[in-house]
Amino acid sequence: MTDHDLSRIQDIPRIQGLIKQVRLFKSLKQAFPFLKPVLKLLGIETEQMEVALAEMEVLEKKTMIISTLPDRFNNLFASRGWIAYDSFNVDVALAAVEKAEAGDPDGAEIDLIEYYNEEHTRWHLRTMQGVKAFHFRFSLAEKALDDYLNGRYHASVPIVLMLLDGLVNDVLGSKGFFSEGTDLEAWDSIAAHSTGLAVLAKILGNGRKKTTTEALSLPYRNGILHGRDLGYDNKMVAAKAWAALFAVREWAYKVEQKEVKAPLEQPAPTWRDLFRTIRDNNDQQSQLKLWHSRSLQIGLDIPASGELESYENGSPEQKLVEYFSYWHKRNYGYMARCLSISTLKPYKSEHVLAGDLANHYKMINMQSFKLIELKDVAPAATTIKVQLFCKEQGENREYTIEYRLLFENEDGKVIVRGMSKGRWGIVSPLYIFDV
Repeated sequence: MTDHDLSRIQDIPRIQGLIKQVRLFKSLKQAFPFLKPVLKLLGIETEQMEVALAEMEVLEKKTMIISTLPDRFNNLFASRGWIAYDSFNVDVALAAVEKAEAGDPDGAEIDLIEYYNEEHTRWHLRTMQGVKAFHFRFSLAEKALDDYLNGRYHASVPIVLMLLDGLVNDVLGSKGFFSEGTDLEAWDSIAAHSTGLAVLAKILGNGRKKTTTEALSLPYRNGILHGRDLGYDNKMVAAKAWAALFAVREWAYKVEQKEVKAPLEQPAPTWRDLFRTIRDNNDQQSQLKLWHSRSLQIGLDIPASGELESYENGSPEQKLVEYFSYWHKRNYGYMARCLSISTLKPYKSEHVLAGDLANHYKMINMQSFKLIELKDVAPAATTIKVQLFCKEQGENREYTIEYRLLFENEDGKVIVRGMSKGRWGIVSPLYIFDV
């Protein structure tokens, strides 16, 4: 599917663009003493630019580490069943690489396994909702996660492998993840690089022709699902199965968005672009300094239930209440508008998403809600636990659900709460059946 072969992940446009920006920053730093008087005459504030440019060496060092990290990671761990992917924690990956390069690859692998705890695995699973072909699989994946978290690896591993294979099959409409000849590469992707998913699929799809009872270290699909590899019941195999599923998300999303091939070449960044980037970054930093987690007590600071006007304008709780009001009115089109832009991306249009919501919610009429708990977990993220009182096919039902909302700009990029042109959007759960 790719138009050209790039032997290193470091060479993909996304990472090269980052390197070019740093080089542009360096050239700007050298020219800044001469540009400063001119910028001041134009009315441009230069103080924050100076602060940003003063940290140039630190930025350059971090950029070089990040740009080479995926290749270093795959070189060390791909044969062990781990590959780099875009949403994997950079600090964890770097620590594992440094430990392995220092002569302790087994210890590094234990750290990677421990990364897939409840918090991280559940978070990665939520991001899978961005892939349309995974929506039907989410409920089963939740059951597999419950098995995994309770040490029932014999139950979780086969399910995750089946979810992985079926997801790829649905995305392509032909071959599964482990099928020979499946194209798992995509332009400008870390996981879908030639050293990533394709290599992993070959390793995990290895033919297993003998019955084995010793403990496995890899989730061999054929041996496990065909009943030949009996020693797969351990956390290492289970964690690697989850890691493979989360890595394939990056590829599946690109295929659904038709971003597998390179777009038309973009013009090189200019100094004007650089000034805009610095300004935006400074705005982010300013808002970040102002941000603090609110200590809101339900029933005292904000009502447990009420009309839209009862909640602070532009707040995440008001956005969620707005979503509930549209649900109560069965206005699925406006419900769709309350969701995160990233949630909308897998769909062809907002209208298509609204139709999907209608199919899921037409049998469930939301009667009322009660806020239970609200947490500002990050400068751009809030979780709100809610009790919902619904009518489902004439029967009263109650659901306790934790919604996650993100603050994002018009392009769907997560930004610090309070920045201009930002809005709150519901990320998860998309469907009540996913809970």
